[in-house]
Amino acid sequence: MNARLNQALYSTYSALVTPTVKALDDASRSPRQAQLRRLSAILKKNKSTKFGLEHGFGQIKTEADFKASVPVRDYESFRPYVEEMMAGSGNILTAENPIMFATTSGTTGQAKFIPVTQSYMKEYREASIVSGYHLFKNYPGIAAGKALSMFSSACSGRLSTGVAYGAISGAIYQSESQVVKKYICATPYEVALIDDYESRYYTFLRIGLASPISIFYTPNPSTINLLCRRLKNFAHSLIKDIKDGDINPPNPLPSSIKKALQDSGHMRKDPQRARELESLLQRGLFKPDTIWKDLALITCWTKGAAGFYLNDFPSTLGDIPVCDISYCASEGRGTAVLAADKQLLALNSHFFEFIPESEIDSKNPTVLLADELDVNQNYFVLFTTSGGLYRYNINDVIKVTGKHNNAPLIEFQHKGGNVHSFTGEKLTESHVTQAMKKVADELNLSIRFFTLVPQFKPEPHYQLWLELNDSSNQKNFDAKLPVEKISKLLDIEIGKLNMEYEEKRSSTRLSPIVCHQIEPGTYEKLRLHLVAQGTPDIQIKVSHLNPKADISQFLSNGLLPVTILG
Repeated sequence: MNARLNQALYSTYSALVTPTVKALDDASRSPRQAQLRRLSAILKKNKSTKFGLEHGFGQIKTEADFKASVPVRDYESFRPYVEEMMAGSGNILTAENPIMFATTSGTTGQAKFIPVTQSYMKEYREASIVSGYHLFKNYPGIAAGKALSMFSSACSGRLSTGVAYGAISGAIYQSESQVVKKYICATPYEVALIDDYESRYYTFLRIGLASPISIFYTPNPSTINLLCRRLKNFAHSLIKDIKDGDINPPNPLPSSIKKALQDSGHMRKDPQRARELESLLQRGLFKPDTIWKDLALITCWTKGAAGFYLNDFPSTLGDIPVCDISYCASEGRGTAVLAADKQLLALNSHFFEFIPESEIDSKNPTVLLADELDVNQNYFVLFTTSGGLYRYNINDVIKVTGKHNNAPLIEFQHKGGNVHSFTGEKLTESHVTQAMKKVADELNLSIRFFTLVPQFKPEPHYQLWLELNDSSNQKNFDAKLPVEKISKLLDIEIGKLNMEYEEKRSSTRLSPIVCHQIEPGTYEKLRLHLVAQGTPDIQIKVSHLNPKADISQFLSNGLLPVTILG
């Protein structure tokens, strides 16, 4: 690829989107007014819908009117309306007909179907555009190559009406311009259509190895770790395919997808590149930071539980900078990235309200707007969007980390409700994740996966289920490292973060943590299991505290028989 051309494309992009960037910066100076304008526009457009008529959208004049007319809801309260839309009824939640339904996991076990309208896509992309602008501004090296983007199919299936349902990540990709798809993104859409988990990763790598990659772009950092491990596992086959202009993943690709990849030029012969890669492999340098010399940035989730998987990055990715991809979900885009640790509330995308974390179970909680938040405080966030969600409790806890002009900078902390308490300790996933990072650093452990599972018998206590990477399994467990230290240190570190936990442990109302080792490979088997059930692989998120019953049951089947007491 012509680096000069790519530089020109990025510069042109920056110039074209400058008005959108400026509009958000202007909004941050008067966040309340900007948010009320956003609310007014959404309500006005949808006042004649079934939901709008039921809740008096036409009579809402103020923020107080909105709060009085529309109760806070979770998804299950919206499900009947969504099901009407899915059956083909119009004018239910939105005046616009949905162009697709974004699927994501639900708390009841039933999938959630999020209506996606053209206006909603525009809202979502507002923040994406600002983030892209600032990524280029802060990391200009990304213009030297292409993005290896990992996303899932926008069409997992179709309703009886013919409307597709699938992943929002695939829909966002499809909405990009042809210029971006051709010159900026290395990954063709066809890769997302590969159902077989291993073959999809193989194809990502086959395309990426033949391309000048300058940025990894995918939400889930565990996906990047899995991709890096497969880079080593598939090395010989990948190099041969690049030499021959072919692709031979673990399981054959559907002929239509293979032909599309060949016709697009992604499978062309490149003997010179194959020789370069073979040389790196022979010298023990077959790893991302040497394979892709222009790799300038990794963009993924870094906050909440996802941040734990960043511990593996230095060993596989070297010192390549990592920037958060932003706070986003199928239900909405919460932030725009200004810098690695600066995420501005997406004021021009949706309308947001906030409830202090401590008040979420109150009958009459305080509900605040963007200009009323305090730095270093945690809040539940409510979304109102052009996709038909109004005062929607997404069950996410965010923290205000600072201000940009007069608007809040926020970070995702953990899912709400993911708080466990035997005797009032109110242990959160954030506590567990932060504590485990400390333990891993102190004991020099490379951890593939862990979760803390509450157990009531014989006395209330938490079990640590732990899967180490292969190197740690060999070096530490086989060498008889006193692994009970893991349990004891985790106990101590959690106590430092949660004084109630420390007090309950000191008073023996809580028994010590018990550590169980999980058989190597169990976490990857779990991912395969979830993918087979329809969860897009890049959206897989397994809690580090009190995982769902079905996931807990799956993991328990991989526990090794030896129990190490803390």
